[in-house]
Amino acid sequence: MDFKHELGVDPEQLADDADRLFDRMRRLHSGTEATARAGSGNGWVSVEYGSSSGVQGLRLDPRAMRMDSAQLAETILDLIHQAKEQAEAEERERAEALLDSGLLTDRGLVTEQLRQATGTLRENLERASATIDRVRALLRP
Repeated sequence: MDFKHELGVDPEQLADDADRLFDRMRRLHSGTEATARAGSGNGWVSVEYGSSSGVQGLRLDPRAMRMDSAQLAETILDLIHQAKEQAEAEERERAEALLDSGLLTDRGLVTEQLRQATGTLRENLERASATIDRVRALLRP
């Protein structure tokens, strides 16, 4: 069966695209994680956060110990959230750069080809099902 003709999609091209996608995903995960730092305005508290490992470091200046405990806790949590958002944003940018660098550049075209292939495949399955039903009817006594 000529899949390219029958389905309107070149299976070898799809396999090559999938290989490139998985290769890029492997490179994305094997690389160093994105790391971000956030610090308080007065410089007394700072946090380092890794996109996959979470909080990597917390630095407290001795003067931070003079802060009210609730204020210190709130400052630490705020800085963790800031650093986390920065690290995750950097990680997203890396992923987008890897995934958008030439892979499936015309997404509309790919979507339309997949939609057509799905329709053709569905028609072929319906025809095959009808043929099986006719064969069964012939085999019944």
